[in-house]
Amino acid sequence: MNTKNPGPTISATELGTYARSRFCPRCAWVRLHIKKLPYQSFPGIFSSIDRYNKLIVHNHFDREGHAPSWLAELGETGEYLEPPHWSSFKTLDEETGITLRGEADGIFKLAGGSYVIVDYKTSRYSPAQQGMFKNYEVQLNAYALIAERLGLSPVSKLALVYMEPATDAETAQEPSLIDSRGFTMGFLARVVEVELKQEKLLPPLLRKARRIWDMTTPPSGIGDCKDCAAVSGLIEALGGSP
Repeated sequence: MNTKNPGPTISATELGTYARSRFCPRCAWVRLHIKKLPYQSFPGIFSSIDRYNKLIVHNHFDREGHAPSWLAELGETGEYLEPPHWSSFKTLDEETGITLRGEADGIFKLAGGSYVIVDYKTSRYSPAQQGMFKNYEVQLNAYALIAERLGLSPVSKLALVYMEPATDAETAQEPSLIDSRGFTMGFLARVVEVELKQEKLLPPLLRKARRIWDMTTPPSGIGDCKDCAAVSGLIEALGGSP
């Protein structure tokens, strides 16, 4: 690739979509070239819970000098780092000219001097959700690549930390959950380690993103892509042609 022709800036989350078995190149082209897409929304409650999760962990570190017991399997954590903002947590891929950026949920320094990067997920873990796991695998490996290039090296471990809401009927009967201000919802932590394989995983996806970026017109989508069908329906309804 000619790096004199700069490529796009892509988030680690977006790059993760390129690993999906149901990846749609047309949708990827649209996301790369049209930055202000309509009808885009993300429930703010999940971002709030993720931020609260980080505060809980950091406050525990400040009080106790180590991570909560439910993160013990990550290793002996010596300190936490405030994850850099995505505007500074980025790196240029020289081969493709793509700038890869992101913002990790948690970065911990282990007692041995290496780093562990985690991503919090407010959901129940299901081994059957392999499609989303591939997304997360790419996302975390991208964070590891960026971190090491910025001097947080070596990254020795990656993990997803699923915070599973305790919403079963038996738990809901506990009287102590209710007070004068409302009620408390508990979360059960489940740590799922993710394999470190930056060199194997990321380069093919970055090349794929560059090929799509270089297309002057959108490629064909996959046959039964719901988003493509929605876009075509919108264009048709507005009097254009899909």
